[in-house]
This record gives sequence, C-alpha cells and structure tokens, in this order.
Amino acid sequence: MDIQKIKLISNNICYGPEPSPSDEVEQHLTISATGDVWFIGYNYNRGFGNYKIGREQNLFIDKTRAEQILSLISQYFFNNPSTLFATDIGQWERIIIDTAGKEYKFNGSLFGEIMVGDIDITGYIRENIPVDSLFVFDDIHWDEE
Repeated sequence: MDIQKIKLISNNICYGPEPSPSDEVEQHLTISATGDVWFIGYNYNRGFGNYKIGREQNLFIDKTRAEQILSLISQYFFNNPSTLFATDIGQWERIIIDTAGKEYKFNGSLFGEIMVGDIDITGYIRENIPVDSLFVFDDIHWDEE
C-alpha cells in the first residue's frame, strides 16, 4: 500500500489527579511521505475538551526515514488490526491515509509494545523526529530519563 501520510492523536488523560492547566495532555503528530512533519501539543487549560495549544512545531525529516516510519506503521496496523484497550491509561488514534486519499482508522491505549519484528515503533519515531517528549503509543518520555 502506498501511504501519503499518517496522523496520530495521543491523549494521556487517565484516572488520577486532574492535570494542571499547563500540563500537556494531547499531541497531534502528522508525518507525510515527503518528510514533512507537523506537531501540536495541547495543554489541559480549562479541562477536557477545552484544550489550548501549548506548542507547535513544523519540521522536515529525511524522506527515507519518513517512508520507513510509514512502512513500519502500515506493517503493524494492517497485520495486527485489533488492539487492546485499558480504561485507566490514555488513548491514541491513528489515521493512515493512502495516496488515493482513503483513510484507515485505528485506536488503542497508551501502553506501548507496538513492534514490527524487533523495532519498537514508538522508539523509532522518537529517535527520528526531533520533537521533545512525544507520547506516540505510550506516554513515557524516554528522552527525559
């Protein structure tokens, strides 16, 4: 399948204390086959559904890396169409858009373990997209440890 771009919405709202207005609780990451990347991080602000943009970043990565990311995501989601859900952690939504403009939507919980072979897709994206503290498929900030 030829993929034009992917969109990932990761929301780390879960059971527990209410986030502060300045806490980043949702991220939107779009990666195109051309290497264009768009990122928006939303702060909790006035509560669920009333988020405010906290940071934005538009950048460009090597086209080969972008294509590899899209390929890994495609391989995983089209070979593993069902995902597990947990109610006490955040959620993600993945939209894969092919070159004909058709959208394929997948949802899951932010607990990681999205692997193709021995490649952790979350780790691979974090290594190749220079945006701090990406949630991707989990909300552990490896780049801050």
